[in-house]
Amino acid sequence: MLSIEELAQLPVRSASKREEPLRGVPNATWVITNEDILRSPATSIPEVLRQAPGLQVARVNATQYAISARGFGGVEPSNKLLLLVDGRSGYSTLHSGVFWELRSPLLEDIAQIEVISGPGGTLYGPNAVNGVINILSKDAFDAQGVLVRGTAGARERTFGARYGFKLGEDAAVRVYANGYDREDMPAAGIAPAFDDAIRGWQAGFRADMHSGASRFTLQGDIFDNDSFRVPGDGDRGYNLLGRWRRDLTDSSSFQFQAYYDYFKRRALLTVDVLETVDAEVQYNLASGRHDLVAGIGGRTTRDLFVNTLNDFQLDPPRARLWIGNAFLQDRFALTSKLSVTAGAKLESSSYTGVQLLPSLRLAWQAGERALLWAAISRAVRTPSRIDRDLTEPVFLARAPDFASEKLTAYEAGYRGQPTSSTSLSLSLFYNDYSDLRSATFIGNPFPLQLSNDLRGQTYGLEAAVTQQLAPWWRVTGGAAWLRKDFEVRPGAIDLTAGASLGQDPDYRFTFRSQVTLPSGLLLDLSLRAVDGLDSPQVDGYVEADARLSFRVAEAVELYVAGENLLHARHLESNDVQRAQWIERSVYAGTRLRF
Repeated sequence: MLSIEELAQLPVRSASKREEPLRGVPNATWVITNEDILRSPATSIPEVLRQAPGLQVARVNATQYAISARGFGGVEPSNKLLLLVDGRSGYSTLHSGVFWELRSPLLEDIAQIEVISGPGGTLYGPNAVNGVINILSKDAFDAQGVLVRGTAGARERTFGARYGFKLGEDAAVRVYANGYDREDMPAAGIAPAFDDAIRGWQAGFRADMHSGASRFTLQGDIFDNDSFRVPGDGDRGYNLLGRWRRDLTDSSSFQFQAYYDYFKRRALLTVDVLETVDAEVQYNLASGRHDLVAGIGGRTTRDLFVNTLNDFQLDPPRARLWIGNAFLQDRFALTSKLSVTAGAKLESSSYTGVQLLPSLRLAWQAGERALLWAAISRAVRTPSRIDRDLTEPVFLARAPDFASEKLTAYEAGYRGQPTSSTSLSLSLFYNDYSDLRSATFIGNPFPLQLSNDLRGQTYGLEAAVTQQLAPWWRVTGGAAWLRKDFEVRPGAIDLTAGASLGQDPDYRFTFRSQVTLPSGLLLDLSLRAVDGLDSPQVDGYVEADARLSFRVAEAVELYVAGENLLHARHLESNDVQRAQWIERSVYAGTRLRF
């Protein structure tokens, strides 16, 4: 287990696209380490993400999750969070959200997950509005040998395997496979009964070559899963990514990255296809008081949406999008303790035109172990295909002039170690939104059209504290509090009654205890309390997860784990079309390493 000091020194890249210790990051960043993942009872990425205090993770049913930061919770409204997996974007051009069922890597091979609460548009572009989740896998040199993992319970079975090997002194490769079989969950009453079970697998490889000042990575994945609401439902896809990084001098580096990504979703008599090609060049330079990062990039996507369930269609059903961007950010040291970070990203799209995304951050090293920071940023969510091109012959007209949703965010925070055995992170935010999605009349009384007539503010507090009570016992607590105030623009109406704003609990509390006992015993307990939702009403809940493992030998680990242990079942979503009861789950597992 890493010490509190070692946690503060963890290298992270997401905050500034360069490696820096966590203790010096001037934003609300939380890191989930590989050890945190392995000691968790979670068997999927969304369940792992419950460890990040700034994220609202709501399981909707056996297949779907709604994950958001700083508001806009729900399957459809959670469209302001950017997911990156080893540099590949998880953004969907269909609805601007994330399909979490398409992401099933081998958890054992994740190096860490970096979660940023707050806008990241200056470095990552549109749609990094309320947060960024960056999943980073291990270098192949750090995943050598054989690993096999299996779990079995009444509601879920999983299997994972990895083999890593070296090709001489300068190259290494790992290959992996991960499978899962999740049973359906019972109807919640507010939603119709349907089979929400899912069964699938993902496999892939990563190869790394280190040669002097250069590093090269080539990696790829392929996945296939089946769901059973309608015969033929399921998802297929594959990707390939290459990254070359070279240290030019001790204080400068160059990186080129390119990837191809394809997936096809079949769900409830609809077909959704997205093909992405992306390339980016990045340059880093530390010179005197300046720490610069700059880059240019390009992306093209081609999509297809076919709906045979009802008359809602995209017009046209196929579209190609071209995007070009350039960004520059400079962290300038005003004094030895005070620095300012200023940057901007300029992005041009064949779909929405030009967007400018600036940010300004101030950081003050108040003491050896205390950082105070403040920031103002602009971010946008560009229109999705649904926003502009969804149509229905009787009720809904296309909205070709639908504009980007806009955010101006004001943040302030503290990160530090009040004592050598305590770490504390606090962040305050005030978000001012405009041009949020609504629906209006353009006929008498129909058709309707999507529009940008909602605006308002959210504000709140996020906090996390970790205390090392003893060398063998660590506890972590997290809290998030949110308030919202939205309105329809004067003179306009919103026929959706604010559906795009989502449903969010006013507060969330989390607690985690990690105990390392003698004789290879590890005991992990976690507790979460989440406020209820309105319209329709869903009660708040308190739930607990636990995991007890025994390392029989260095190569053999046996464990038993349980999720949602306090109640037989509870609800986390009030989505009337999708929500199912989330049931208690207990399983046994083993992990073998050779």
